[in-house]
Amino acid sequence: MSLKVKVLLVLCAVFAFLGLIFFAVSHIIAGNIAGKLEYDSIRENVERALQALEREIAALDKSAADWATWDDTYIFVEDRNREYIEKNLVDNVFQILRLNYAVFLNTRGERVYARGYDPEADQEISIPPGIVFTAHNQTDGLKGLVVTPQGPMLVAARPILKSDGSGPARGTLIFGRTLRDKDLKELSEITRLPLSLHPPEAIDSRDLKPAGFLKNGEPFYVSIISPEESAGFAVIKDLQGESALILQVNSYRRAAQAFLSARQVFGLFLALAAALCCLLALFWLDRAVLSRLARLTAAVTGIGRSPSPAAGIPLLDGRDELALLSSEISKMLERLEEYRREIGEKEKKWYSLVENAAEAIIVVQEGVVVFVNGATLAHTGYTAGELLSRPFLNFIHPEDRESALQHYRELLEKKSPLYSCPFKILAKDGSVKWVETNSVVIEWEGKPATLHFLTDITPRKILEEELQRLMAEKSLILDSLTELVVFLDRDMHVIWANRAAGQSVGKNPEELFGAKCHEIWQGKSAPCPGCPVVRAMETGQVCTGEVASPDGRFWSITATPVKDKEGRVIGAVEATLDITERKRYEEQLKFLSLHDSLTGLYNRAFFQEELRRLSGSREYPITILVADLDGLKLVNDTLGHAKGDEMLQACADVLRNSLRRSDIVARIGGDEFAAILPKTGEKTGEDLARRIRSAVEAYNKEHPELPLHLSLGVATCQSAAESLEETFKKADDLMYRNKLLNRANARNQMVSALLAALKEKDSLTSGHAERLQEMCLKMGEKLGLSPRQMADLALLAQVHDLGKVAVPDSVLFKQGPLTEEEWELMRQHPEKGYRIALSSPDLAGVADLILKHHERWDGKGYPLGIKGEEIPVECRMLAIADAFDAITSERPNRKPMTQEEALEELKKGAGSQFDPRLVEVFLSLFSEGEKRSPFRS
Repeated sequence: MSLKVKVLLVLCAVFAFLGLIFFAVSHIIAGNIAGKLEYDSIRENVERALQALEREIAALDKSAADWATWDDTYIFVEDRNREYIEKNLVDNVFQILRLNYAVFLNTRGERVYARGYDPEADQEISIPPGIVFTAHNQTDGLKGLVVTPQGPMLVAARPILKSDGSGPARGTLIFGRTLRDKDLKELSEITRLPLSLHPPEAIDSRDLKPAGFLKNGEPFYVSIISPEESAGFAVIKDLQGESALILQVNSYRRAAQAFLSARQVFGLFLALAAALCCLLALFWLDRAVLSRLARLTAAVTGIGRSPSPAAGIPLLDGRDELALLSSEISKMLERLEEYRREIGEKEKKWYSLVENAAEAIIVVQEGVVVFVNGATLAHTGYTAGELLSRPFLNFIHPEDRESALQHYRELLEKKSPLYSCPFKILAKDGSVKWVETNSVVIEWEGKPATLHFLTDITPRKILEEELQRLMAEKSLILDSLTELVVFLDRDMHVIWANRAAGQSVGKNPEELFGAKCHEIWQGKSAPCPGCPVVRAMETGQVCTGEVASPDGRFWSITATPVKDKEGRVIGAVEATLDITERKRYEEQLKFLSLHDSLTGLYNRAFFQEELRRLSGSREYPITILVADLDGLKLVNDTLGHAKGDEMLQACADVLRNSLRRSDIVARIGGDEFAAILPKTGEKTGEDLARRIRSAVEAYNKEHPELPLHLSLGVATCQSAAESLEETFKKADDLMYRNKLLNRANARNQMVSALLAALKEKDSLTSGHAERLQEMCLKMGEKLGLSPRQMADLALLAQVHDLGKVAVPDSVLFKQGPLTEEEWELMRQHPEKGYRIALSSPDLAGVADLILKHHERWDGKGYPLGIKGEEIPVECRMLAIADAFDAITSERPNRKPMTQEEALEELKKGAGSQFDPRLVEVFLSLFSEGEKRSPFRS
């Protein structure tokens, strides 16, 4: 086989071998990069899907927080008023808040109110018991996911507090929303990702590959579905920390597909390049080496056949190149012996230098150690026998073997020295040492080898690693701050920024580098006037200040100058904190400190401060008006505080609309109001008082069901010589005098309004009170009651249900059976009627009878639970007549009984519900035989 063919084969083999190695290494590296890119993409998609789900939970939690810190909710949990349910827990509210469940718990964990509603199907749904679990009495509330038999559900629970966040907590408010396929589809559209949720048992864990951790520290998994599609999986935990669902996010494998395409193109290019290089190398070799070598072969062949080189080479005739070559070869053989002796001497000298060198010297040939000096043995702890003839890679740390191998190949290919290549080696005792090598290609025993000079750099590496650790800790600390931290140069360019600074403008910190501070956050071409950063760089002192950005946010800035060794300011570190919320709370607190939260009028503190301020002013004459809302306690006790609040707000509106803008109107107590009228004389003050009374009368005409009654007092201070405090006291005394005169009338009008309201509610049982009165009076005549008892009995028949004015119409006129909560409201009407009757001199005599008219003979009645003769006889008589009239009258939810059936029912209730003696008296009123009724039909 000719040299030309051999060279061609060698070149092809070398190029093929290098191409395969390079292709394999690039395949591994690119494959790892593509895999990492694919895993990073899947991680981002999974985190984006989880963040979308967390935003849904956060929105539900915000709704729960708003409702739980509301005075109306706070009051509702205590008195369970129906008005709160009718106004706030209607279908439209569930649809707006995207709720399916709302549960109110008291402090004992009992359900005050619970409703399940499906806005899409417009139907009531049952409440899964699992949504209340540990939510009861959680001081900070809970939010998250719960798996119920109806499916996964988003739940938020908050303690029920007052609107100002104060307590004590009266219970817990729980909002729940079922996570359905439609919601998951909306999340998919928001994130633009194919999402699906599976029960944990529906996913085979053997098909999932761990792929790292999410930002929240939870692991995520990857499954390759096809060459074009992969899927990421993450476990979603419920509120108890248990695995509830598995989130699946499908992704297109862009990185893998791009890598496959690039590998095919690169393989084709590499093959063409290798073929071209082989042809060029062969052409050059033939022209530059092989043809010239063939011409010299004949001349050298004779020299090669000589048995003894010492015999010399016969000189050729002539003065051509061959003759000169033969002469030179002869001289070369003579000098060769001299050089051999000289080399022997020099070898001894160089060997002594190498053995005593401080650096480790290693010669590697074909990957195997062929020479080491004493310093190498001292550094590694090995003997010469343990190092020689063994692969050099065996002594390199596994983490650095790949880079060391690449270094070795590069050294052989380039044939030029390589300097300062660091890697780790393994000593015999197991310790790891850092070395730095300077390498060069040499010839060793006629073959190429690499000479390596190794320097121990372990102490330097330890210092570098410690420095890197300190820098990483610094970055970690600054990136964990909520403050915006930015390092600026003298021209306000950003040199470094932490993560919070980038997030404030929706960018990565690296994207801020080189931009100017005022351009990024203020959108201005020049620094803000009075900028703390500019002042800090001008003065060399720490400066602070507050700045408002164009988006309406407020920032607190602290600027610290940075100086060089000569003390010159070269920049500044700016630490910025968003104080927008603090500013907003300050404004709210300022408003609340001066105003009444219910009516919006000024409060007593502001009123007193204005009295002190105006005492030394030039606003005289000053008139002070004091007003008291009569009957508020009666309304609160009977109709509830919500109605009382409506009266207070209506009163505030009347005062506000009747007085001038310059007048100072305040609510100075529960039912007391006052107004300061600057530059107002006595006559004008009286005119304003008459205007207020007229406004009250106009209001009462429009709202006869809940009229207003105001007691007014007006006093005028003519000059600063008089005390405004005394004037206020004089107006207050006049108001109380007016209140005493009008108290009885006001209460009678209030009770009359309530009686009118009761009459309106009695429309379904028309004539009920008159029939009761007739039956009770006939029984009283039979029993021989006193005239006083007969009068009380007649009045009781008319007003015994007075407390029902406080019962919501939805409960009072409900077609079907009442729920337990509705019965609880209904059972409160005797107490409500008792309080109303005590407020009226005309009804006070029967107040106790109204309270006890629902007691039973066996003690199972309400509200007191008394029994037998403890119950007034009037109440026992009314109970029999009321029952008889109820079961013989037409009602929305049942048909009436006949007279005979009704009398049988009364007999059954004798001794338990009714006084048996009085039942006999009542039955005796009916004639024997046909049992004809003695009453009007």
